Amino acid sequence: MDTPGRRFGRAVVIGGSMAGLLSARVLSDHFEQVILLERDPRPDGPQPRKGVPQGPHLHVLLDTGRRLLDGFFPGLFQHLQEQGAELIDSSGELAWHHFDVWKARYTGGIPLLLCTRTFLEWHVLRRVVALPNVELREGCSAERLLTDSARQRITGVQLKGPAGEAPLQADLVVDASGRGSRAPQWLEALGYGRPEEEQVGVDLAYTSRLYEPPASFQGEWKALMQYPSPPSTWRSGFISSVEGGRWLVTLNGYFGDHAPTEPEGFLEFARSLPRPDLHAYLRDAKPLGPISTHKVKDTRWRHYEHMARFPEGLVILGDAVCAFNPIFGQGMSVAGLGAELLHECLREQTRRSPGRLEGLAWRFRKRLPGVIRQPWLMSTSLDLQYPQATGRRRSGLGLVHWYIRRMLERTSRDAAVHHQFNRVLHLQSGLGAILQPSVALSVLAHGAQALFVPLRERANTDTLPPPPEARRS
Repeated sequence: MDTPGRRFGRAVVIGGSMAGLLSARVLSDHFEQVILLERDPRPDGPQPRKGVPQGPHLHVLLDTGRRLLDGFFPGLFQHLQEQGAELIDSSGELAWHHFDVWKARYTGGIPLLLCTRTFLEWHVLRRVVALPNVELREGCSAERLLTDSARQRITGVQLKGPAGEAPLQADLVVDASGRGSRAPQWLEALGYGRPEEEQVGVDLAYTSRLYEPPASFQGEWKALMQYPSPPSTWRSGFISSVEGGRWLVTLNGYFGDHAPTEPEGFLEFARSLPRPDLHAYLRDAKPLGPISTHKVKDTRWRHYEHMARFPEGLVILGDAVCAFNPIFGQGMSVAGLGAELLHECLREQTRRSPGRLEGLAWRFRKRLPGVIRQPWLMSTSLDLQYPQATGRRRSGLGLVHWYIRRMLERTSRDAAVHHQFNRVLHLQSGLGAILQPSVALSVLAHGAQALFVPLRERANTDTLPPPPEARRS
C-alpha cells in the first residue's frame, strides 16, 4: 500500500478485532497518531478472547480478503505459512457438497487460506502494533461520542479505562466495534435519529472443536464442506486443516436446531448430516479440546447511507454496519474491502481538501454499500429460501432461487460454471460472471433436463470426487 504522507492529526478506532486492526493499518498512512481501543486485555498469543465469541469457530478468508491483507502487510502470508497455515487451491483441495451434489474438483488457481481466526488475528495484531504511530489501549472502551457545540462534528470519544473516564479528542473516529456497536444509540442521542435496519432472521448456531486427524486419513482433501439443501435441510458441517496439523470441526444448524456441546451429542449431530462423510472422518479423530458454541439470531445491515443527517468525523464499518451470516465466510473479506475504501476516500480527501476532513464521512458512508451489496445479496438470497427465515422477500426472488439452485447443481459437472461461481464467491468478480451466456446457457440446459431426469442420474451425489491429481493419474 502506498503512503501519501500523513496529513491529519489523531484518529481513534473503536474495536480491536479484524475490522479495527485493518482500519488502524489504513489510518496509519494518513494520521500522525492512531489510537486503537480494545475492551479486552489481549492474551499473549493466538488465544480466544471474550469480546470475540466467534473466534474459536471456523472462519474463511476469501481470496479478495487475502490479497488485501497481503497489500496491507507485505510478507504476512508467507510468514503465516511458515508458522503452519495452509494456502490451498479452493477448487482442487476442497471437497464441497451443496444442494445434494459434490462440486467438480479441478485445479482452478483461486487460493484459500486455512488457519484459525485467532491465529490470523494475532499475527495481524503484531504487525499493527509494530507501526510507530499506532497505540493499542487495552481494557478501554468508548462510552459516548464527543461533539462540537453545534453537534455537527464528532470531536472524539468519552474514554472509559482502568483510570476511570476521560475525554479523548480525535480528528476522526472509526467505529469498528462489531455487532455490538452502540453507534445507533449514540447518533440518536445526538439528534440524528437511528439508521433503518434490514434483517434476516436465521437463529443459527455454530459449534466447534479441534481434533487430531486419524492415522488412517490419506489427505484426500484439505477442507471438507457439507452445506445443506434448502429448504428441506438446514444442518451443515465443516472440517478444515489448521495450523499445528489439526482439524477444526464446525457444525451448524438453523432455526434453533443447534449442535449439542457434549461429545456424544456433537458426534450424533455430525452423523445426522445428509451426507455420512464428515461423521465417518470424525469418528476416529482424537478430540483436542473443549466444544464451544456461538449463536447468531440474525444477519443485519444498518443503512447509514440512508440517514438524512450524519455528523462529520465519524466512520462506521465492518460488522458494525453489516453483520453477515458467518456460514458463508464473507465477514473478514468485506471488512478488508471497507478498510480499502477508507484508504481510497482518505487519498481523495488529501487531493480535494489537504489537511481537512470535511466531507469524508459523507463520501465513505455513501460508497460503502457498493462493497456490501453483492455479498449481502448472495448470502441472504440463500437464507431466504427457507420459509422459516424472517426478512423482506423482494419480487422475483423465486426466480433467483431457481437459478441459484440449478447453477450450484451444475457445478457438479461443469468446471467452467464452478470456476465462475468461485470468482463471484471470492469477490473477484460481480454477479455478471454467473449470468454471462456461457454460464447461463449451461445452467438453463441443466434446468430443462431437470424436468425429465432425476438429479441422482444427472450428477454423482453419493461418492466424494477424487482430487484432480487422482483423476489425472
